[in-house]
Amino acid sequence: MARKKSRAQRREDRLTAEERMKFVKQRQRVVGSLICQPGWGGALVVEHIKGSQYLVRLSSGEMVFASHKKPKEKTLPEGYSESGWKLWEER
Repeated sequence: MARKKSRAQRREDRLTAEERMKFVKQRQRVVGSLICQPGWGGALVVEHIKGSQYLVRLSSGEMVFASHKKPKEKTLPEGYSESGWKLWEER
């Protein structure tokens, strides 16, 4: 079983203000992108909700919640998202 982190260790894991701003901007850039991932058929990212959660409009017009894992490498131009998408699951 993993040991619980001390307060000092948890504080070291926190993001700086600059890191937070960088990640917010990265997530905002995804909004408005077309999803080119197989099975998504040109869905459109409508809104960033929180963290990795987004509101997506499928090509059928249905609005769904989805999560996105940032790819290590991006091969498509701005405005397109090629991988890392899955429908949001309630747990």
